Amino acid sequence: MRANPIPHYLNIFPTGQIPVPVSIGDLPLSTYIVSYDTLTEKVVNHLQSNVLIPGVIVVQGQRLLGVIPRHKMFERLGRRYGIELFLSKPVGDLLLELRTDMFSLKCQLHINTAAKLALSRSQDGTYDPIVVEYDDGSLALLDMYVLLLSQSQLLSNLNGVISSLNNIETILASDTPGRNVLELILESLRLVTPYHEAEIIIQKNSSYESLEVNEHVTLLEDPLRANNIYRSVLTMSQPFSIEDVRMAPLWKGVHASSNTRSWMGIPVSDQNGIVGLLALSRFSVSPFNNNEKELAQVFARYINTFLINLAQQAERKYIYNKMF
Repeated sequence: MRANPIPHYLNIFPTGQIPVPVSIGDLPLSTYIVSYDTLTEKVVNHLQSNVLIPGVIVVQGQRLLGVIPRHKMFERLGRRYGIELFLSKPVGDLLLELRTDMFSLKCQLHINTAAKLALSRSQDGTYDPIVVEYDDGSLALLDMYVLLLSQSQLLSNLNGVISSLNNIETILASDTPGRNVLELILESLRLVTPYHEAEIIIQKNSSYESLEVNEHVTLLEDPLRANNIYRSVLTMSQPFSIEDVRMAPLWKGVHASSNTRSWMGIPVSDQNGIVGLLALSRFSVSPFNNNEKELAQVFARYINTFLINLAQQAERKYIYNKMF
């Protein structure tokens, strides 16, 4: 057999960079679904032409019948009389023959939780693909390899957080840290507390005029008066999270994408006290856990330092202009 010179994960993630998923619904999934009366030969040809598809979902109308994993399909067809018995027959016959246990998970499930549940299956089905169910009723198939690869990447990100924090501290300690330090802080935060959208909402101030062009920053005249959600974050001076914003009657008026489902706000401050909040949005109902809240607070403190530095720079510039 000729060895494939390209690592398998580069076929799934061509850039070599594994994106940080919020939930299993963000992972690369297969939507190959066939009716139970589809000829097995047609399914075989499709899987042979698309080597990254982990299997096939078999349905009868709107009813889910089961899943045939790629490796089990070809294993059975390769056994004695496999081709003669099944290739020209409906794929439903092969599904009945294999009797594979179907395993399904909701799309908003966290990566680590999904991996733990998937690995708790019986030994025979541990590495079978997983059916992912979306809120609208649609289905997709997740390769266990992709799930475990993503979990490994998340663990690697967590182990590398110290390096990221050191880089941020070095930049903040410089005399003139650039505005792109905010991007570095938010990207480093995303690695350990995945989100779909981040926004820094702060009170409008002459010290922060340079941030108006930053896509991640929104300047408000008075964040406290913007809405009750912001007021809760700023008055409690601690993270405030919402599991599902569609169930929150006070959500109206929050600066966030219409796709937001789970949300968290973390207060940020400068030398004069709290001036706004860091808002993180997820587009699936994937609530932020306590570890993620604590990590977000750590990165919020770096935003605090950045704002203090920015205010001090503005003050020095004002004094200089006044003198000269």
